[in-house]
Amino acid sequence: MGDRPCKAYPRTPLETANIPALDELANRGINGIMDPIKPGTRPGSDTAHLTIFGYDAYIYYKGRGPFEALGAGVEVKPGEIALRANFATIDSDDIILDRRAGRTIPEGDEFAQLIADLTFHCAPDVKPTFIHTVEHRGVLKLEGPSLSPAVSDMDPDIEKAKVMECYPLDKSPEAQRTAEILNEFFKKTKEILQESPLNDERQQNNLPLVNAILLRGAGVLPTLKTLPEIYNIRAACIAGAPLYRGVAETVGMTSINVPEATGTIQTNTIAKGQAALDHLSENDFIFIHVKGTDSASHDGNYANKVMMIEKIDAMVKLLLDNLNLEETIIAITADHADPICVRDHTADPVPIAIAGNCVLTDDVTTFSERSCAKGGLGRIRGLDVMPILMDLINHSKKFGA
Repeated sequence: MGDRPCKAYPRTPLETANIPALDELANRGINGIMDPIKPGTRPGSDTAHLTIFGYDAYIYYKGRGPFEALGAGVEVKPGEIALRANFATIDSDDIILDRRAGRTIPEGDEFAQLIADLTFHCAPDVKPTFIHTVEHRGVLKLEGPSLSPAVSDMDPDIEKAKVMECYPLDKSPEAQRTAEILNEFFKKTKEILQESPLNDERQQNNLPLVNAILLRGAGVLPTLKTLPEIYNIRAACIAGAPLYRGVAETVGMTSINVPEATGTIQTNTIAKGQAALDHLSENDFIFIHVKGTDSASHDGNYANKVMMIEKIDAMVKLLLDNLNLEETIIAITADHADPICVRDHTADPVPIAIAGNCVLTDDVTTFSERSCAKGGLGRIRGLDVMPILMDLINHSKKFGA
């Protein structure tokens, strides 16, 4: 959600959007800006969420793939590794033409089914599980002996570049074996996808071909104490995209299923807000995630980002109209900035507002990057958010005698 002014857009999307509910939240609460990781560090969505939930990502982050898998309903056991995957469009020289194959891939499940029975010549004892999740995204899990997450990404994260060969990041035979498996996976799936009649239909509709799978974020699930164990709370999450469910479930939240929560700009924010209201009585803490602002940012679509912020505002209005703020704390922030002019994550601090029972208010009356910077919270870290919220709901322990 966070952004920055630029020549083409002197006002950020937050400053342009019509957001009476977010402004009311800022007016009724305390405001500030937050560095999700630390000043100058560009956060990934995975590391940012882990940190905002109170876990130092430099200690607990073990790769993105397992979070994606867990959030997609794929169990990841000790010794198994998982990776984030993108359907992509490449040319005959493996040069990436579109890292997201057009982003919208309604045939995604069918493409995934084509490689359901894949086996590896170099490792016949390793079983792959590949599923399509949301839009262009997917998850690959490897199950078998002698595997390692210490392998490089194959996705260069830019277009007009060649797909990178996977290589081991240490000298272990497990890392060497895993790299060989992933390189074979890329070559075999490329052949299978390119020959699929599904691509004939996409070509007829002037859509980018889905002819490659880019892999990154190999990892294992971290071992950690959960939020219920740390704070003695019942916690739940509402999220459409698997990554955010996966991080939330890893730290001890249960997932509330909202069929209209799609993880895209078409997501139903009102349904998410209503689900939170419906389940608040059985939980002490509910996390609601909205992905669409980030998707619009990566696409460089200012209008869609403004539209998504206004959809978030409608959700916040529903919450404010139906919550008793004498009994409830409500906080809103972003996991990272993603300026329209950059179309990628940046290290800019993001706005945060907290309102509710006994919150000491400040003089901020509007919710935006510039206005929140003047607030009473000052500039905080992502690691500070959960301790602040847990203290406000009286679930913190005293430090010292």
